[in-house]
Amino acid sequence: MFLQNTNRTIGLAYDPKGRLIGVQSNIPRVAVLAPTRMTIAEQVEGLPLVSPNDLVADKKGGIYFTDPLGSRFRPTPAARTQPLIVYIRPDGKVVKASEQVERPNGITLSPDERVLYASDGPQIDALDVQPDGTLRNFRTFAMLKGGNADSMSIDNEGRLYVGTGGAGVQVIGAKGEHLGTIPTPLGAQGTAFAGLDKKTLYVVGGGAVYKIAMLAQGVRGRAK
Repeated sequence: MFLQNTNRTIGLAYDPKGRLIGVQSNIPRVAVLAPTRMTIAEQVEGLPLVSPNDLVADKKGGIYFTDPLGSRFRPTPAARTQPLIVYIRPDGKVVKASEQVERPNGITLSPDERVLYASDGPQIDALDVQPDGTLRNFRTFAMLKGGNADSMSIDNEGRLYVGTGGAGVQVIGAKGEHLGTIPTPLGAQGTAFAGLDKKTLYVVGGGAVYKIAMLAQGVRGRAK
């Protein structure tokens, strides 16, 4: 057991300061879990968070996270009419980054951090990162071969590894082409590269954790 009483944390990421950040869905917020607990976002531009789901920390010290309009734990507040991708700037200010992804779930950044990828049901969307952290130029990047996109990670060559439930881990090339599927005994929900050389892909889903030795290498200097 590493941590307890985490307010139903879903997505996790380490930021450049070495802090473990979690998106939490019981009381909707984004918080530092270690080394010292601290809440860093409970609302965005005066609007309440609803159901923070996944996140990725950039090398500048900012944090992107998805906030879909889920209603598993409470009714969606009337003030919230759009799902959001939110950015916590390095100075701590919380701003809307995009309202264009219809079903935001998993999220990650390209190796050069110029493009943000977001799960959107049966597809992966892409948006260009602007200097102020907002996102522009929304487009559909890839379509899955079955299943819905959940959490994902990326390798050093820009290939995405997308958890897609019973459809396994689908691998999407840097140009949006479907390269293949890594089957898992139980449904795949999230993926992450780890290990000393970042050549081990970890997959979680269905109450299990799998590790897969890879030729591909995760992005060095970033947790996801």
